[in-house]
Amino acid sequence: MKKYVYLLAMALFANQFLSCSSDDDSSSLSELEKNYFTIEKSIYNDGTFPSGTVDEIVNGVEMSSQVMNGAMNFITIFTEQKIDKFFVGVKGVPGYLEYVPTNASTRDGESGALNLYTIPVMMSQSYTGNATLLLSGQLQGGDISKPVEKQMFYIETIPGEVEVKLSFSNSKDVDLHLYTPGGEHIYYGHRGGTVTNEKGEEVTYGLDVDSNAGCSIDGINKENIYLPAEKVESGTYKVVVNMFDNCDRKTPTSWSVVVRYQGEFIRPSSGSNPAYGVYPVGAGDDDMTQAMTFTINNSARTRGAARFLPESFKPIPLTDMDKMKLEEAESRK
Repeated sequence: MKKYVYLLAMALFANQFLSCSSDDDSSSLSELEKNYFTIEKSIYNDGTFPSGTVDEIVNGVEMSSQVMNGAMNFITIFTEQKIDKFFVGVKGVPGYLEYVPTNASTRDGESGALNLYTIPVMMSQSYTGNATLLLSGQLQGGDISKPVEKQMFYIETIPGEVEVKLSFSNSKDVDLHLYTPGGEHIYYGHRGGTVTNEKGEEVTYGLDVDSNAGCSIDGINKENIYLPAEKVESGTYKVVVNMFDNCDRKTPTSWSVVVRYQGEFIRPSSGSNPAYGVYPVGAGDDDMTQAMTFTINNSARTRGAARFLPESFKPIPLTDMDKMKLEEAESRK
């Protein structure tokens, strides 16, 4: 039963986090929160980052080093330590965030029981470049650990009028799918393409980041689908997350999807935004989980450029790995 404790803890965390349906008012944010990241339910402190009262550090800190602006980047901690509070900041940037974990749980490890903590880091839409994240903890008993440093490397993605961003917590082949009102299915097997608008200009759209394809691990653990204004249709869109290949069945995997329209969180028709889920230890493949649906009404806006001719479409060529995945997916049917 203990292997399911992680799933229960993540479900409790989801209930806490998913109450957020819109971006914070940027005018009230600190430099850290505006340009780097926020953490739901945290408290900002404008003081100096804690230097530590003991030589001990927080053990078992895991975080993807490659980050996408406007997307989640979870920090997970598997440790024998009991931690009452976390401090998270950026090296060289004033202030830090205090986060009291409300989603802590325990699970069996090789050397005994381990405590599991998850910190929901949401990267700013303004984030670019590289930075060093600092993390320390207030240990049970009151001592503060020395900071752990984690590098954050910016992944450049193509912006769009609609942006759908998937993040997952470790190196699995988790895929992002978007179904449009017109019946188009954008995913690794149909990455999108280029259309010619009424001005004769070529406009691209589709999947521009596809991570860990076929368990060829790149460690990005993010996927991104973008639609420019010329490709935004009125109607209902469906977002699906799929564990195509659970490359390491011994570890659970949390995921989140964030959808923005014109730079703001869009209110979903079903589900939540951000959407959140977890694949437990031993999860199988091809779950095709519906993360959310959302509806856009463009009737009030003139989009002559969207009336492109069907024959103007040019698909993005599939990679050899895309073709292999399509063949494997067909063989599973």
